Amino acid sequence: MAKKLGKKARKFARKNLQSAAKRNRKIRNQFNHRRGPRRGGSAGREDGDEDVPQRVHDSTMVTNDEDATLIHGLEFPEDDAELDADLSDSDGYLSEDPGCPYYSDSEDEKADKDCIMEDGLDRQNDDMNRDIKKQKKKLKKLLDKDPEFANFLEKWQSGLESYRSKEVLDSDEDGMDSMDDDDDSNDGNSPNAKVLTSKTISEWCQLVSKDPKSPALRNLLNAFRDACQYGVHSDGPSMQRFQNARVFYQIITFVLSESDNVFRSLLEIQDDANKGKIMNLRNSKKWQTVDPLIKSYLRNSLDLLSQLTDNKILAFVLTRLRASVVLFSAYPSTSSRLVKILFRLWASGDQSLSLSAFLMIREVASLLPDCLDLCLTKSYNTYLASNKLVNDRNTKHIYFLIDCLVELYSLDVQKSYERAVTSVEQLNAILRQASKTKEKEDLRKIDNWQYINCVNLWVRFLCCHYKDYNLHPLFSEVLQVIRGVAHLFRGTRYLPLRLRLVQMLNELSSCSQMFYPIPSLLFDCLEFREVSQKEQTQRTKINFSSLLKVPKNLLKSRDFQEECVLSAIQVLSAHFAQWSYHVSFPEVATIPLFLLKKLHEQTTIEPLHRPIKRLIDQVIENKDFIERKREVVSFSPNDKASVDSFLQEEKVSRNTSFTRFYASVAENCQPKGRKTL
Repeated sequence: MAKKLGKKARKFARKNLQSAAKRNRKIRNQFNHRRGPRRGGSAGREDGDEDVPQRVHDSTMVTNDEDATLIHGLEFPEDDAELDADLSDSDGYLSEDPGCPYYSDSEDEKADKDCIMEDGLDRQNDDMNRDIKKQKKKLKKLLDKDPEFANFLEKWQSGLESYRSKEVLDSDEDGMDSMDDDDDSNDGNSPNAKVLTSKTISEWCQLVSKDPKSPALRNLLNAFRDACQYGVHSDGPSMQRFQNARVFYQIITFVLSESDNVFRSLLEIQDDANKGKIMNLRNSKKWQTVDPLIKSYLRNSLDLLSQLTDNKILAFVLTRLRASVVLFSAYPSTSSRLVKILFRLWASGDQSLSLSAFLMIREVASLLPDCLDLCLTKSYNTYLASNKLVNDRNTKHIYFLIDCLVELYSLDVQKSYERAVTSVEQLNAILRQASKTKEKEDLRKIDNWQYINCVNLWVRFLCCHYKDYNLHPLFSEVLQVIRGVAHLFRGTRYLPLRLRLVQMLNELSSCSQMFYPIPSLLFDCLEFREVSQKEQTQRTKINFSSLLKVPKNLLKSRDFQEECVLSAIQVLSAHFAQWSYHVSFPEVATIPLFLLKKLHEQTTIEPLHRPIKRLIDQVIENKDFIERKREVVSFSPNDKASVDSFLQEEKVSRNTSFTRFYASVAENCQPKGRKTL
């Protein structure tokens, strides 16, 4: 393995190497650009700033001015004033027992001198050494062929040596200062500079496992601190403490797996301890002894979460750290930092990592009541930021975020209800402004994923809690928003948006048992023109799950018309299935049957005739079935109890023809993604 450059060589490289100078210039230009005005063109740019590479925005960042304006209008205000309130100036090291055992590896003496060895770096060093040997061979051949170049190279080398001697003289003073700093750092509470071997760590782990009060615990936590800080301060002596990668992972695994049990044993608390128990212990002598250890473990674990990039390792760290959530209650600022990191990982898009992060978020919100407001605010704002761009790849993740939000907001329905009312009032204000002005800028604030998925979130929240809580004001506000958006955007281009709104009305109707005239919102958009022979041969894949408005060039395509009709059939089938056992089904189906027959006559695409005709036949059959059942009953439509008990046996058995038809429609549409409209 190639040796690490000395301090003077690194200092020379930072000052004179071309790549380092180029990087520094770019960094300075980027900072100058950020300090300039965000809008107003190039007024705030300096000469040469136009070539500065711009930062690439991901799916959680603002992509244009319209989205930036919108999210600032919908998001909840956050207060991060206390984020770093408890952070101390200490370097985080714990005082160690000098009598703690250390072992050196006699089989490999180089291990005591090298830094942490990673396979990837070893391979890179080997490649670099091979390249250097090749370059030396080429240079030697060149010197043999051209003696004049050899003389020039000797003069250049002599000039370089004189320049280096001047650099050495200039840096002597800095070197002495750094040596003094190193001497100071080796005193006091900093750990020994001895290399940690696998045998040493194994011995420490055994001592801590046998006796949690063992002094080896402080040594392990200091080693854990260095492992979590790896890559942050690469020049520090602590980075040279690990013999190899195995020691590094051995420390990380043991500390994360056993620390919670060790701390609970030292504090003599059970697994079901809550925040009150922890706060009562804070004034005890027992807590004063363990407090530095717990603080070191929690803060270093957060540093590790901030540094890691591998999703599987991040999920493992979150799983182990979740057991110690209650310990965060003693450190408010550390809890706030934890929440901030968790929501960043929750929105990452990786299924396993997002789930692990949410499980810990829910644990934090449940066990730390002071963090509930922060969790509710952060979750909603993170969800909004994730909805700036929706495509076929992240639709599943968006629905996962909705499920997580509903579960999190269910922890305190009353407090969540107040936030929901505030959010829906903002949605209503945007809708009223757009309905009044009809300007493109105002309409664009509604015709986007943030607005629509925000409405969808509160629909799901209402469906979960409408029967158990008094949410009628919120229900009315959400219903008003849905109907207002549906009437604001008309035409075939907005059929995907209409389909989403109709599905929301279906869900609200199901949870409240209220009827809404859904078919009229669909048939307004089902207006088709005749498809030419050329357009019938052109096939274009269309997925309504990631569309709100259809491009104009696809309006006449056959695939678009097929998707429109099949999606409408699915939504209408869900609507009819909900009321298929109700005594008023014949009246509910009268107008939709007329519109379906008209659609069947107007459709020129032959494959669509069969599904439309099948839906018509099933609706007529169920209508005749309800009418026959109504003829044998004697109660009045005003008798609510009798109306609710109508066909209860059939509803429980769910063995009617239309119920089986709807099950087949839902099953056939699910693989194509239409069930998640």
